[in-house]
Amino acid sequence: MAAPAAAHDAKSLHGGHIVQAGNFHVEMVAKADTIDVYLIDHNNKQIAVAGYKGLAILSVDGRSQRIPLEAADGKLTGKVTGNLPAQPKGVVQITPPGGTTVSAKF
Repeated sequence: MAAPAAAHDAKSLHGGHIVQAGNFHVEMVAKADTIDVYLIDHNNKQIAVAGYKGLAILSVDGRSQRIPLEAADGKLTGKVTGNLPAQPKGVVQITPPGGTTVSAKF
């Protein structure tokens, strides 16, 4: 029987890849030409992203692409020119309202 996960071990809530950045975990979900980024606290609860901004710098079709991310429906989301792989490589920069920008490397 596996040991239960500690509160700080984030689990995917949306089927994406998770990394830690600053005081939260970042889950990135790539679907065709859309990137969705969810923020998760250390209790594995989704963080409200109203007022947050983001920028994804990802490799798309072999080229680096800067994708502005806007808050919508509880996530940061943006459109990509081209098709994203299931687990794109790059960096997501997140700036909370009145806070310091953090980076999540994928």
